[in-house]
Amino acid sequence: MDGREAITIRRSPVRPQSTGRREQIIGAALTVMISNGVHNTTTRKIAEAAGVNVATLHYHFHDKEEIIFSAMEELASSYRNTLSAHFAQPQGLHDRIRDLLWFIWGEIEKAPGEQLVLQEMTLYVLRVSHAEHLAAQKEREIRSLYSASFRECRDVRPEDGPRLEELTEFVYACFVGILNQWLATRDRASLVRTTGNLIAAAQALAGRLLPHCSR
Repeated sequence: MDGREAITIRRSPVRPQSTGRREQIIGAALTVMISNGVHNTTTRKIAEAAGVNVATLHYHFHDKEEIIFSAMEELASSYRNTLSAHFAQPQGLHDRIRDLLWFIWGEIEKAPGEQLVLQEMTLYVLRVSHAEHLAAQKEREIRSLYSASFRECRDVRPEDGPRLEELTEFVYACFVGILNQWLATRDRASLVRTTGNLIAAAQALAGRLLPHCSR
C-alpha cells in the first residue's frame, strides 16, 4: 500500500481487546453479503447479523468500505493458510501449476458464494471515490497467493522472480476469466475442460520462461 492509499482509506483504531468483536462483525458481514449481495448490504444489516447495535459496529469500523476492506483481508488470509497447509511438501513448478489450479477450483466449488462476493466487492469499491484503490489491492492480494505458491517450488531460484511474476499474471488473469464464466453459467464440464487447457498452456509458458523448471 502506498502513501496515497494509507491516507484515503479510513481505518478505525484497533480498540483494546477488540479482536474478537471485529472478527465477529467481519464474519457477519460476509454472511450478509453472500446472502444479499454487496450493494444491498448495510451496516445496520451487518450489526443485526453480528448481534450488536450500530453504535458498537461503528466503534470498531468507520463505515461499510472499511468492513469490506477487512473482509477482503480476512478472505485472503484464510486462502493463504489453506494453500500453505495443503502444499506443505516440496514440489516442482510443473506439477505445482497443475495441482494448484485444480486445488483452487475444488475450494471454489465448495464456497462459490465467497467468490461471487469477491467479484462484487471489486465492482463496489470501484464505484466509491475514496475506496477505488481497494480493487487493485484486492487483485494484488489474491494474485500474490499464486506467486507465493510458485516461489516455494523446489526448482525455482531467487533470481527467477520477474519471470515467475510473468507466469503468475498469465495464470491469474486466465483463471479469473474461467471463474467468472463458471459463476455465470455453472457449466462444470466447460470449466474442467478450459482449466485443463490453461494448465497445459501455463506449463508450456513456464518451460519457456524458466527452462530449468521444465519437467
